[in-house]
Amino acid sequence: MKTGKLTSLTALAQELERRAEAKKDMIADTKHVEVYVRGDDDIGLEIAGREDFTVNDYAHRQLGEVTGIPAVYYDKMRKEAPDLLTANINRWFHQAPANRLIRTLDGKVRALLSDRFNTGIENEDMARQILPVLMENDLEVMSAEITDRRMYLKIVDKSLVRELAKIGGEFGDGKHNILRAVSPAITVSNSEVGAGAASVLGGVYDGFCSNLATFGERSVRKYHVGARHSLGEDTYALLSDETKRKTDVATLAQIGDVVKAAFDRARFDALVDKIEGTQKDKIDGDPVKVIQIASKKLGMTEGEGKDILRHLIEGGSLTRFGLYNAITRTSQDVADYDRATELERVGGKIIELPETEWSVIKEAA
Repeated sequence: MKTGKLTSLTALAQELERRAEAKKDMIADTKHVEVYVRGDDDIGLEIAGREDFTVNDYAHRQLGEVTGIPAVYYDKMRKEAPDLLTANINRWFHQAPANRLIRTLDGKVRALLSDRFNTGIENEDMARQILPVLMENDLEVMSAEITDRRMYLKIVDKSLVRELAKIGGEFGDGKHNILRAVSPAITVSNSEVGAGAASVLGGVYDGFCSNLATFGERSVRKYHVGARHSLGEDTYALLSDETKRKTDVATLAQIGDVVKAAFDRARFDALVDKIEGTQKDKIDGDPVKVIQIASKKLGMTEGEGKDILRHLIEGGSLTRFGLYNAITRTSQDVADYDRATELERVGGKIIELPETEWSVIKEAA
């Protein structure tokens, strides 16, 4: 598990409070928005000749999407010809004007969104719902971070511990038979800038190597309301403000309930049973080819694949379980916190793969 910069609940609460005071939203018609080249050759954004901001990297990506400029070309212009980039953006802003929600923080544009975007669940709302549950149940926040894209809370119940049964391979460095204990964990995340839904992902924390893996089958997302109703994002955007508010309140309450339920012993044991079973799933093919196919299927880069292969070999367990461990271990080497968290989810996906899909990977030659 990659450690975030916010090392305590107090630090997290203070930063969320600061951001709540510093952030600002506005609806602007793009015919009144101009981008320009700043003195440092980066891009500035001005609204109606009054509001002036810099633009963070994530908002740059959204600027490209809104104006239809391909990402590779956008990045090339931003680096090599920022005047050409601003001319392109301004041309499309003014030729096809539209109302946009512009979200800012600390003098920077952090998001450029549809004016229908719902801002009902903010990071501080999630924290107010979850932090009391953590304190009441003596749960430990092992890592917390707020990136340009998302807020993350990675929470472990260390009072619940189970040793992994050793079925095959070696744990640890591939040379020693080391007992490994795991505990239930969750990753709570939320985006205020359109980078996906609020979610709670259930998972497992490995106390021996500090690996974390998360699993989709034990998750809840923002638009799920109650046991029988699921609202898609497009449908949600059409609801009235009052209905949205009630939906957000219901969703926050549901998230609090999911956090409490995620540490249930029976649910935890069922998940660990499934993980233990993958120690019997041998990798029959060429490990290099196995990593290549797994990377293509699960969206890992070539560089990540090389690191995963190294950790797979060092771990000494050429099994699905070994690959799961190698991926979650690689997540700790990744500099970007968002991407490290995505790899923790990829580790869980390896365990969740249907047998037919796993067979294609394990028999790669």
